[in-house]
Amino acid sequence: MVVYRVTDGEARVLYLLFPHLRGLHLDQAENLGGSVRIVARPAAETAACHGCGMFSGRVHARYLRRLRDLACGGRPVTAGLEVRRFWCPTAGCEVRTFAEQADRLTQRHQQRTAGLRGVLEAVALAVAGRAGTRLAAVLGVLVSRCTLIRLVRRLPAPEFGLVTVLGVDDFARRRGQSCGTIPGNMDDHAVIGLLDDREAASLAGCLKAHPGAKVICRDRAGAYASGAREGAPDAQQVADRFHQWQNLGEAVEKVVIACRGDLREPGTAAQGAEDAPPAGPVAPPQEPGGFRDACGRERAVVTRHRERHAAVHALLRRGLPAAAIGREPGPGRHTVDRFASAASIEAILLKSAHRAAVPDPFKPCPGQRRNAGVTNTAVLHAGLQTRGWEGSVQAVRRYLRQFRPAAAGARQPGHASGAQLR
Repeated sequence: MVVYRVTDGEARVLYLLFPHLRGLHLDQAENLGGSVRIVARPAAETAACHGCGMFSGRVHARYLRRLRDLACGGRPVTAGLEVRRFWCPTAGCEVRTFAEQADRLTQRHQQRTAGLRGVLEAVALAVAGRAGTRLAAVLGVLVSRCTLIRLVRRLPAPEFGLVTVLGVDDFARRRGQSCGTIPGNMDDHAVIGLLDDREAASLAGCLKAHPGAKVICRDRAGAYASGAREGAPDAQQVADRFHQWQNLGEAVEKVVIACRGDLREPGTAAQGAEDAPPAGPVAPPQEPGGFRDACGRERAVVTRHRERHAAVHALLRRGLPAAAIGREPGPGRHTVDRFASAASIEAILLKSAHRAAVPDPFKPCPGQRRNAGVTNTAVLHAGLQTRGWEGSVQAVRRYLRQFRPAAAGARQPGHASGAQLR
């Protein structure tokens, strides 16, 4: 260890390297090999009590306070501060003695300087955890991941101003069982709070607590739509980018499946018009390996349907009736009948791609009647038929399925609505 006494000229140089040490008397600098320690003492004659705010010059005791400071030249720096403890001059103050604090350097019950604490908070907010520990080591600061997490938790909640574009999405504490809502500012992608559930009342309360939203970017949940209308009736509701791409992908996938018979292999694209198939209805694809994704892999649902179709026909060839197959664990009775009556699995997949949906002009009708207390699907379907729609009951049931609460998603044993694929 090498100790250097700090002269006035050397002090001015140290003030350039450590501007937060201005206002202190620098006594000495110590070279500890892998680190540096600077010994200093406050220059003020008095200090203010943190209890009553009165200044005192009556010294009770002195001690050396060690503070970790910003690194210099890649080496950790420790500030040894000789502080004094003063008697409080106020008779009724709860604080009898107090330690002096250096401006812009120390805080009560802290072992780091204010500058180092600010750097670690910035690192923790950026990367946190183990990545923050590795980044801090490059900066010459040794800190644990738990300390970085504690620094983030001790930060005060930020104040949010006017939020004009509000994003709403859900998150899962436990998938399928416990979910909440994340409202955020879409301008700077900052989270403004966490809601305990996905109910409309919670979102409406959040919107009323942060008024001024002009655009609400949300997913397709019906509860979010109701909460947005109640909390911000003048705001415009739009779909987020993820669900727009998801809707587009599903629509393109159905079109490609339906028109796959018109597609050609790249080697046969230059053939003449005489080789073109005759005009007429498109036949279902018969060759194996159809219904694939963009990477050429067969979709999981297609593979599962092929396996179940093969298993049902294998049991039928063994002489087992369809009713007995439907009682076994697996597909239900109606699914077994559908697989047994289909000559090939491609016909079933093509029919699934053409499922009828409730058109947009008719969607407000079942939603409004359901909010009014009408939950019977057959009654809602009859109301749509009176308005001119010719779709099926299953299409109405599939449309209303998205508005079911999460707790109702679990089907109880012995439910009368039919068996479900497992």
